[in-house]
Amino acid sequence: MTDCIQVTVDDGVADVRLTRANKMNALNEAMFDALIDTAAEINENKAGRAVVLSGEGRAFCAGLDMSAFEQMAAPGDARTKPPLATRTHGIANHPQQAAWAWRTLRVPVIAAVHGVALGGGFQVMLGSDIRYIHPET
Repeated sequence: MTDCIQVTVDDGVADVRLTRANKMNALNEAMFDALIDTAAEINENKAGRAVVLSGEGRAFCAGLDMSAFEQMAAPGDARTKPPLATRTHGIANHPQQAAWAWRTLRVPVIAAVHGVALGGGFQVMLGSDIRYIHPET
């Protein structure tokens, strides 16, 4: 799928895995795009029956990648990067859609959470229908 997310489908169940283990699956622009695009692709696949959303390595998702925060907050070319206040996906802006997309899927989403789920990672987890959380999370 992308460098940020790996998707495998078996018998109608999509295993969606965040794969930035070296950054504890922290959210940057590429991860936001990958989460949104992956959810859209799954929603279009009429054969899909469910999704399991998880993270590789030590964490489900550590939240915003602080090393990318300055770049994300900087004003950009209005044609390619709308301000954060702009609703680009109905009621959500681009980063919010990374979590909201899972909430609005037509199939059930199960989040398998371990390690940490902080900030935006917690929001992504909350976008699921069912949360299966390791006791030490």
